Parts: sequence; structure tokens; C-alpha cells
Amino acid sequence: MTEDSKGRKITFHCPEDVAERLDRLAEKGDIQRSRLVFNMVEIMLTYAEMTEKVGILQLSLLWRDASEKLKEVATKWKGRNSLKDLMT
Repeated sequence: MTEDSKGRKITFHCPEDVAERLDRLAEKGDIQRSRLVFNMVEIMLTYAEMTEKVGILQLSLLWRDASEKLKEVATKWKGRNSLKDLMT
């Protein structure tokens, strides 16, 4: 979805600490909070739809593997000197 396109507006309430975390990440990524939330929802929907096809055991394994990979990337990101460092 582009910034120009209009879709259905969806709102939700979340705890203050979650909103602060979203704001921090959006600011760090230099994107609007709504875009960050949209991207996160879109990605998680894709994962959920994939797991819908394979069942609950596979769902658990996919979430575990995705979480481990994200932790690995986050660790590399923190210690990077350049983007090339993320590729190793």
C-alpha cells in the first residue's frame, strides 16, 4: 500500500510502553509510526497465512526459527561497521 492509496482505517489501543517502543523504532527508521505498524502487520499476516497451511507444530517451529534469526540479525546490526558485515 502506498502513501497515496486509501484503505480501511483500523485503530487499536495498546499499553503506553508498546506505543513508546513503536515510536522509538519509527523514529530510528525515519518512517511514520503508522507505516511501521502496517509493515509489521503485513509481515506477521504473511507468516500466519503460511502457518495456517502447515499446522500448529510447524507454526511453533517457524516462530522459533524466525525469532532466532531476528536475534542473530539484531546482534550483527549492533556490532556492524558496514552493511557488508550483515552478510556474513
